Amino acid sequence: MYEKYWILRELIYSSQSLTSFSATVLLFGHCSALHNFLFNYSSIRTMDHEEKKTDDSQSGTEVHTSSGEVSECSGTTEKASESKKRKSSEPVDVPSTSGAETNNQLPPWVAGGSPARFISSDDLLKMSLAMDNLALVHEIAIDPNFSVSEIPKNPIEAAVKENMYRAYWDILSEDLRKDPPDYTHAFNLLMEIKQTILEDILSPAHVRLRAEVDSMLDENTLRNKLEQNCLDVPGIGRFIVGLLGRLCAPERDTLVEKLRHEEGIVELIKGIFGLIDIMKNDLTNYTISQNRDAVEEYSAQFEYKEFLKFLDKFPDGSAQTKEWLKLSYHEAFPSTSLTNSEPEAKREKVEERPPSDDEVIKSTSKGYLRLVQSQSPSPFPETMRIDKVRLCALAEKFLQMNIVTSAVFVACNLAGKQVSESEGFKKSLKDQLIIITNDIEEKNIVATVEAVCEQCVSTVKKCASDLGVEIQVDQEKMLREQIKAIADEHNAIRALVFTRISTFVDEMLCSPSEVPRRLLPGLSVIQSEICAFTARLLRICIHNRRTFFELYRKILKEVIETDVL
Repeated sequence: MYEKYWILRELIYSSQSLTSFSATVLLFGHCSALHNFLFNYSSIRTMDHEEKKTDDSQSGTEVHTSSGEVSECSGTTEKASESKKRKSSEPVDVPSTSGAETNNQLPPWVAGGSPARFISSDDLLKMSLAMDNLALVHEIAIDPNFSVSEIPKNPIEAAVKENMYRAYWDILSEDLRKDPPDYTHAFNLLMEIKQTILEDILSPAHVRLRAEVDSMLDENTLRNKLEQNCLDVPGIGRFIVGLLGRLCAPERDTLVEKLRHEEGIVELIKGIFGLIDIMKNDLTNYTISQNRDAVEEYSAQFEYKEFLKFLDKFPDGSAQTKEWLKLSYHEAFPSTSLTNSEPEAKREKVEERPPSDDEVIKSTSKGYLRLVQSQSPSPFPETMRIDKVRLCALAEKFLQMNIVTSAVFVACNLAGKQVSESEGFKKSLKDQLIIITNDIEEKNIVATVEAVCEQCVSTVKKCASDLGVEIQVDQEKMLREQIKAIADEHNAIRALVFTRISTFVDEMLCSPSEVPRRLLPGLSVIQSEICAFTARLLRICIHNRRTFFELYRKILKEVIETDVL
């Protein structure tokens, strides 16, 4: 153990103080080791640099030298070689936790020069809640099929919920099996059901129903009956089931009818709570569907407001966004960039003119397209960080469409007209390749393309055999070579398909209207895939553009002015 401390002492005393110390912390690997070092360092920092000689009379024991090497001795004691002394700067004491050096402080290069900052648990909870709300509202805004699920998607959460509920109802069963039965717990549950119905199920417009609930579930009346041991829990439960049956959706009638014939008190109350949860989900999903436009508008305002707060604290927080927009603008308008050779009057005129809506739309469209053309786009704008996972998934689909379409092109070209124009050949081949490339990534593209190659050869040979067409050996060899060449991003076929897909998506991003657009030649084979891809991308991009449109305009104005200067 002393050897490790000696190495740390040497590293801290060396001229490479900060870098060496960081490397040493990584060498230890665990916080506990570093803590032990800091705790014991004050007692061993005066150790000499000379080697420690260890004698052991037993054969086969180990000798630790000051350099950290371990050598075995057999019968005799070997002398360890003297370690080289390193040049060291003036040592810096690291305070121990023993209390002997209470006035010492950590060096500035360790602790930093700024004063200590304190973060309370309330601040962390508020920050977490704000992020959760932002993510939820954003999810509702960009997902047209968003709905609250009745069953937790996380299996661990579902298992915990099931076990907790089971224990909860077991307690109620034990109370009811007592002699006489104890209805205290059941009374509390009925009051909870009443509160939930009044606050979550009924609206203020349900005046008569609210009065009916208050009358039948009056707390004082039911408490008196509880004290007199005459509380009719099954009768009250049937009233609640009848009330919920009038309020729930028609598709819940089967569940309501089942509860009406339930005789067990525990199962009846359990079923009522389950029905209430389902109704709350139904009401939530209905409210979301009816107010989606308002939610989208609120989400845009909320996200923009939060991002401006972020920029107030971190003025350089949009550096990646500026670089992203700059590249996108130059790609969208390559011939409009002014140089110093332009007349001064023309440059002043450009400086005064803010970017038009069309310039903002075309620039952002190019930028959005760049984010899905590669699985590791750079720069990645800060304004799109919340959708980074979705964009990565779309980038994978973009690569999949590119590879599949390129492979179908090559297969149809080399298989011949009779095979490629046979009924269902292209669609069947495309469907098979979509399955094979479902998990395609840039890092495994070579292996995936090899699997695509084998499937193409197999499908072509089978179709040719059914049609009575013979596939020559040279033809098969050429088919394999050309499909495997698709793994190279500079391949001519792959580059052609890449351009056509990008052109179609860019046109849709620039003018996302309901007017049907013609697919470019060759893309009809992936019509369903490219339409689904574009629809998902449009939802994200339209929302992002609406949220940060003015910010993008301001950044583009700075970009144009910089180009002019």
